[in-house]
Amino acid sequence: MQKIPVTRDGKRGSEVLVIDASDVVKIDRIRNREVLIHTQNEQFYLDFSFDNLEEWLFEDGFRLLDSANIVNMNHVQEYDAKKGLIYLSSDHRKHAKTASAALLHREHVENAIQLIKAADRSSSEHNPQLHDELFNKIINETNDYQLLRSYATIRAMNERRRAEEQIVHMAYHDSLTNLPNRLLFDEKLKLCFEQAERTGGMLAILFFDLDRFKVINDTLGHHIGDQLLQNLAQKLRVYVKDKDVVARFGGDEFIILLTDLAHIDEAAQFAKGIPELLKDPFLIEDQELFVTASIGISVYPNDGLVPDILLKNADIAMYRSKEKGGNSYHYYHPEMNKRSLHRLNLEIHLRKALERNEFVIYYQPIVDLRQGTVFGMEALVRWQHPEWGLVSPGEFIPLAEETGLIVPIGNWVLKEACIQTKAWQKKGYPSLVVSVNISAIQFHQIHFVQIVMNALEESGLSPDQLCLEITENVAMNNVPYIIETMQRIKALGVRISIDDFGTGYSSLSYLKRFRVNTLKIDQSFIRDLTCDEDNAAIVTALIAMSHRLKIKSLAEGVETKEQLDFLMSQGCDKIQGFVFSKPIPAADFELMIQKNKQLYLV
Repeated sequence: MQKIPVTRDGKRGSEVLVIDASDVVKIDRIRNREVLIHTQNEQFYLDFSFDNLEEWLFEDGFRLLDSANIVNMNHVQEYDAKKGLIYLSSDHRKHAKTASAALLHREHVENAIQLIKAADRSSSEHNPQLHDELFNKIINETNDYQLLRSYATIRAMNERRRAEEQIVHMAYHDSLTNLPNRLLFDEKLKLCFEQAERTGGMLAILFFDLDRFKVINDTLGHHIGDQLLQNLAQKLRVYVKDKDVVARFGGDEFIILLTDLAHIDEAAQFAKGIPELLKDPFLIEDQELFVTASIGISVYPNDGLVPDILLKNADIAMYRSKEKGGNSYHYYHPEMNKRSLHRLNLEIHLRKALERNEFVIYYQPIVDLRQGTVFGMEALVRWQHPEWGLVSPGEFIPLAEETGLIVPIGNWVLKEACIQTKAWQKKGYPSLVVSVNISAIQFHQIHFVQIVMNALEESGLSPDQLCLEITENVAMNNVPYIIETMQRIKALGVRISIDDFGTGYSSLSYLKRFRVNTLKIDQSFIRDLTCDEDNAAIVTALIAMSHRLKIKSLAEGVETKEQLDFLMSQGCDKIQGFVFSKPIPAADFELMIQKNKQLYLV
């Protein structure tokens, strides 16, 4: 913005003042050496020559109406074509600032005013499309060079203003979802805090992220994940009221600010609506994606008296929801700080566990029900911490998946299980098939098939003695890639098993195309098998379907004689569970096969 040097009396030697061009509404030449500068409320004398003034101030919106009259078009309120008057203030009746346009084409003034208003976001006549159409029409119909120059400058000014507004918007909004970003959210949160402090009001922060979103990115690609986030952002924008704020915090994390709460329960009522937003699948590139969210809630003033603390506590509450299995919300409680510190400490130690050789593999026997003998075993990783002892897989496996550490851990388990199985074979024990769980992230490694080949080559294990277990939900995502990878693995001679079957979004047509060796029936169906008719019907159907598809059926989590008898009566092929043996260390498992332990069938 240009600065204009002026004086109050126009006399030589008077004090020179500097005013912004944006404050000036018009400039009049009274006499050759006297030029008046008008603002809305004052007038000054120009401190230098009038010549070339319009050209100097052209980009700031000033236009020469005649030889003695320059107007700042940004201050034009209305144009009266009949009187030839341009009104430069909103009050047209009293003390109106005006300028004469008698020597200017009427169309030129009207066009200039319309172009400026169509580009002004604050104007009720803001219309970028109309602005562009009008400009193209004007330049095609105008032959006057000076007028063309005026129009071109107006357009350049508007484009510059639009670019500046875009830059500001980009600084405060997320580029992917167009939601407010953390910077804008923090500013709004600060203002709301100040207001709540003055009025004694209550506000809440909801911090949430999508459960297992990393699996979608890793299996289907980030472009699919990005589209899902965009669709979710649109739903959130509609769900959140105008007075509240929803922002993308980063990745798949979103944050919502609820203001003017009358009661703390209002935050919970709002949180209950988020699963409804996620109830229907997101259809992206012919893929149906189902997602859930873990939500944490913190409330001012109960859970924090400054913005940063309130944010931190909402984040801690969100992780509590995630630890509880996701798809839920939790209010913050001070006890959660201990859990948060424990989780952070757990992650730090987990990152060092592999290089410190703290992982061990336990083996759970898989029994052939026709023979009653051990057919193979499932390799299950355990973390033997030097101070904490044996860490529960339910505690560190989800963390490993979330942090991506499951990839190096899973690859290590694959290699070590192959080496151990080959070692038992060399000792003269019966050839066993070792089953290894493969996570979604691990399965979608670019060189996963090569990793499997390397494990077989280094161990010397025959491919048909290795079975890779992938969960049903992994198998149902990015099906073309899954089928291609499975075909390459099958070509090696490696077996494939679908784990936890029946717990996800099953597709029998895909199951047929996968041509897996084994279908593992999830233990949730086995647990109440003998007292729940529905579970019994499901298990019966799954076993029968496996037989028709020439796939072996394996029931996991078998704990009682009654469950075992039912499975045998239905023709189940294999079982694993406490009814025969819990997972045990390699040395104990070797002792078991050395003694040729059998399941005594009646």
